Order: sequence, then C-alpha cells, then structure tokens
Amino acid sequence: MYLYGNPASMVGITLELRPMGPVPVIIATGICAIVGTSLRGPVEATGLRTSSLVYDLYKGGDLKVGGELAFAQGCPNVYLSRVLGVGYATAAKTLSDAATTPNEVLDIEARSPGNWGNGVMVRVVDGDSKQHDVETFYGDDTVGPYATLMNDIVEDSTNYVKVGGVAKTIVYSPAEAGEGKVFVDKVNGSITFYDAEGPLKTQTVSINLLYKTRKIIADDGEVQETFNNCKSLVDLQAKIDTSILIKAIPKANQTHLPKAYTGELLVGGSDGSTPTLDDWLAAMNRIGEIVTPTTIAICDYEVADTSYDLVPVLEGWCNHMANLFKPVIGFTPTKAMESKQNLLNLAAGYNNRLLCIEGNSWDCSSPMKNIAIARAAMEAAQPLGESAAVASSSMGGLDGLLKIWGETEVDELTEGGVDVCIMKGMVGAPRGIRPYIGISTATDWQFMRCVDNRTINWVIMAVKYITDQYYHRRRTRRVLSSLKASIVCLLNEQIEAENIEGYSVTVRAHATDTGRVDIDLQLQNIGHIERFRVLMSVGVMEGYAGFTV
Repeated sequence: MYLYGNPASMVGITLELRPMGPVPVIIATGICAIVGTSLRGPVEATGLRTSSLVYDLYKGGDLKVGGELAFAQGCPNVYLSRVLGVGYATAAKTLSDAATTPNEVLDIEARSPGNWGNGVMVRVVDGDSKQHDVETFYGDDTVGPYATLMNDIVEDSTNYVKVGGVAKTIVYSPAEAGEGKVFVDKVNGSITFYDAEGPLKTQTVSINLLYKTRKIIADDGEVQETFNNCKSLVDLQAKIDTSILIKAIPKANQTHLPKAYTGELLVGGSDGSTPTLDDWLAAMNRIGEIVTPTTIAICDYEVADTSYDLVPVLEGWCNHMANLFKPVIGFTPTKAMESKQNLLNLAAGYNNRLLCIEGNSWDCSSPMKNIAIARAAMEAAQPLGESAAVASSSMGGLDGLLKIWGETEVDELTEGGVDVCIMKGMVGAPRGIRPYIGISTATDWQFMRCVDNRTINWVIMAVKYITDQYYHRRRTRRVLSSLKASIVCLLNEQIEAENIEGYSVTVRAHATDTGRVDIDLQLQNIGHIERFRVLMSVGVMEGYAGFTV
C-alpha cells in the first residue's frame, strides 16, 4: 500500500494505492542441466543457448558430448556443470610492465581449471597502432616526477606537456635538462619539470603523449587467438573476455600495459584428485544455485565400481531441490548391457517421482552416447502436457540402441519402475529412438509418468511464485480473493492450453491461526492415449432391411 497526502491536514486529500487482481506468473520451462567430467571447461554452472560453444568451452569428455547431444534434441536452454576433484587449480602467469623496476600489472589465467591450461602459450607484442595518453591533473607545488597512466612512450611531434595552458619543451633524456623544459621518462612513464618551481596546486597540467599499445596472442597448439591494439588494462581485459583460452585480471591500482614477452607458458594448472561423490554433489549444487532446470542428467552412474553410488546422490539432490519448491526430474544412465534383473533390483530401491532410471542408456556409436542425457533434454524440450513418448518426438543424434529389449521385457521393466527406450516401429525396419512411456520410479500411478510430473512441477513453482507475493499482506477478503484469482488464472491458462482437464481451488483463512491461509488445490491432468479397445461385431445388424438394385 502507498499513502499519498497528509492525513493530519484539516483540508486536503489523501489517497491509498492498493494492489488488486491476479498476479501474472512467468515460470521458465525448457531447461536441461547436465553434470559430468570434461577435458576442460568452467567449474561454474554455465548456461548455453546454442551448441556452438560446447566444443570451444569443454573440448572433449562426457560433458562435452552430453551438451551437444542435449541441443540435438531441440532443448533451447542447456546448463553444464563440470566435475573436478579436490585440489584442482587454474594455470596462470603474472605479467609485469617495462619499467626499470618492473611492476606486476596483470594476471593471465587459463579460461578454466585443469592440466590443459599448462599447454597455453601467451605472447605479448606491440600493437599494430599507437594510442595517445591524454590526461589533465593539478600540480602539487613540486617539479615531480608525476606518474603518467602509460609507459612505453614514443617520441613524436604531436606530444605535448602544458602547464596552465603554456607548452613546455619536451626532452627525452635527463642530459638535456634546462629551464622551461620537461623530461618525459618513456620507460617508466613519468614527467619531471626543470623549472625552479613546479606546477602549483592551482595550476592544471595537460599532457598528450603517444605510447605503444599491446597485442596479446594465446595459443594452445590447436587454437590461436589474437587481441590487437589493447590501449589500456581495462580495454585488454574487455577484449580477452571473449577468449575461449584465457582471461585477464588487472592488478589493483596498476595502469601500465605489460611489456613485450616473446612467449610464456601458463603454469600451475591441475585436474585435482579423482572426483568423489561429494564432488559430484557440489557440481549439482552449482546448478541449483543459479537456475531451476526442468530436468537434470548425470553423465555417469557410479564412482566406485559396481555400486551405482551416484544414483542416490542424484535422488537426494532432486529431493533437496523439491524441498526448496524447485522440483527437477533427474535422469541417470545405467551400465551398458545391464541385465533385466539387475535393473529391476536397482529400481526397487527407489520410489521417487523425480528420479528416472534409464534401462538401456547407450547407443551404438563409438564412443557410445548417453541416452539418459538425450532423454532429459527431450523431456525438457517438450511443451507442458506433451509426452516425450510420442512418435514424432524421437530423439536425435543417436546411432541405434545398444540394448534392445523384447516387448515382454519392456513391459516387465516398465512395471518395475525402469524407463526403457524403444526403436520407433519395433517390427520391421526400426528407426528413431523414444521412451516406451517415459516414467519415473514412483509407484503411485498419478506420479509415474514424466509428462505428468513436468506439469505438476510447473504448478508447484507457479503457486510458490504467487504465494511469495502475498507474504505480510493483510489477511482480508480482498487480498484472499486476489490470491485465489491468481491461482485460478494460471490454471485456466493450463486448461486452455489443454495441459490439464480440470481443477478445484479453495482459499480460506484459518479459523484460529490468524497468520495462516489454507489453500486446497486439486488437479486432473490430461490423459495420454496408451491403449485402444475396439469392439467389432460381425453379422446382421439389427434393423438392416437389406438392399435393392
């Protein structure tokens, strides 16, 4: 509420401005997260909108392959989180300026942690063009020296130093000292006056000095990047910000550009120790800190051999996100050519609508691609209410199924909570891979299908978004009506979009707890055709009178 005017005034107007009506809701869908290892790449969870950067950033490994595969499903938003072990480090090199007593001015780091950064060569040479250092400052009643922003200054006829608008004669050697002259130290970047008295504190000193820019060249043996005519540390940092190999971090309070180097390898990069379960969980948490994905897939299923120990880590993370009202459907691969019984035993240990175990999770390409990632991406790419099992949504970028189950086995695995992929057209010439139904490990039929869980998750986040707008508002009929109208509005949109068939909403103030509001919400999801029953009767139809010719 906003109050305008003065209520204490004898004559006048006051106006109370209050919100009313439904709250508009915008909740993102179409986001797939992938967690895994790679040859390089940022540790921070990184959102991409196109596959073009996946190779540049991650180069190789499961995460790189998974990112490209996710985009192949048409998923518009993919977040990648790289797993590294304890002790990982980023290769770096500190560069100094060309002063007589060098100053450290810039840190160059590999774009991401890991051993790979130790193979990046960085060279600094003069830029193709020069730049003018134009400055104005007050004197300090001394002859100096006064530091300039830049060093590596070039003798040029356009250079000038003025005091109070009066030009001084520039010399570039102390041996040329004399009244009315100013010494420009090209190497260290400073000016010193040879007058009896230096510029007063009330006088302005203006300089215009030509100096050399820098060209930075980064090379990892495969890619070479050039950043030319860097005119300042800030400009250098901005240009290198587009690099896929390095990043630049200027030292505090430094302005000089680095001196020319023939070439320096970055040093100190490390992949760290072998990743543990905690490292995988940390990578998942980095996703959850910045985005609520529709789905998440992991690139592996275990750290210790024959343990499937990453599956409970994924389930626990999905439960954690759900408790934050940010539910995510998680997909895990399983061992290539895993037996039916082992898959059923694995699924029997879980009853979670947010966990999907892929029963045949690898294709026939070399190296094999992770179908759990393709499933997660295709599931995220589907509109609300649309099943990923529909034939037209077959997954792309896959080369057949490594493991093809028979129809009886498919039904057994599905009933046991294992998500199974089939080839479109199981008889004849099969092509196109899609889920048989698309299920979670939940045993309640209401929460078994992924398509329903996506709708449920969206409504959960939308309701949380709406209720967040009403905390600490007065619990009046007007406010509760507005709250109900907000929920009704979003559900009506879902009915219009044919994502749900019906709903019931009741909003009421609690009888004794004056700080509580009870919301009863019932949903009926749109069904999906999975069975047909045809009754065909053959014989004489009642009332049929025959025919004439």
